[in-house]
Amino acid sequence: MTNRFEIFIPNNKPMKTVLFLSGSGTNLKAIYNEQVKIQNSGEKNCGNIELVFSNVPACKGIDLSRLLGISTVSLSSKRFFKILGENPDEEMLRDYYDSAVFSLIEDLVEPDLIILAGYRRRIGQAISNKYKNRIINLYPGDITKSNLKRGVDASIQAIRNGEKSIKASVFLHRTDNRFGPCILQSKPVSIEGFNENDKDKLNEKIRIEAEWKIFPYVVHELIAKGRVSVDEEDNIYIDNYKMPVNGYQFTDC
Repeated sequence: MTNRFEIFIPNNKPMKTVLFLSGSGTNLKAIYNEQVKIQNSGEKNCGNIELVFSNVPACKGIDLSRLLGISTVSLSSKRFFKILGENPDEEMLRDYYDSAVFSLIEDLVEPDLIILAGYRRRIGQAISNKYKNRIINLYPGDITKSNLKRGVDASIQAIRNGEKSIKASVFLHRTDNRFGPCILQSKPVSIEGFNENDKDKLNEKIRIEAEWKIFPYVVHELIAKGRVSVDEEDNIYIDNYKMPVNGYQFTDC
């Protein structure tokens, strides 16, 4: 029998989360708003954002975090590697940076879950191993598609491939693959009538109709309530049911 790992086991208390970002923090706001809604209802089993970390200290997401009253920590990756005079993408240096980051974080909180919400640095192997199956990420496209390319927006790739709709995906982080196992995908978002010049408008549509719905749902309704597990072969289970390779298909409005 294959062993399974439960991402979080609830114990009538909030799941402690640390959210990583590098930009405006739009997914932070969506996840936080759902947290407040659940807490106001009297429910305790939700994902409480204990801390927000950014590698870009002056980004809008840090300002938003402070406005929301969430503790923040930042360490400029640009300055860190500039001082060292080293390549920021060299694997050993990646682990050095991550170690410095987590020494700051773990002095304040021991996270149950790490949320990569628009974080523009790749987490290295050391931290990935330490927090294996407890780091989640989001991609504004269908991660099961074989034609995805780095550096090109998912929406643009979908248009170029003649697709009529697009799905966003929440997945477990892995260092050896661009995308880990898929936990959940959004409802299809229609992209008919859009062209490449409409990229900004279309990406906003995907955020509103997909990202801001599924990220809070995965954090608060699935993981925080102990409903998600993963086995040794990277199969995802929700409510003890094995999911297909494209994960649970979100249907809620």
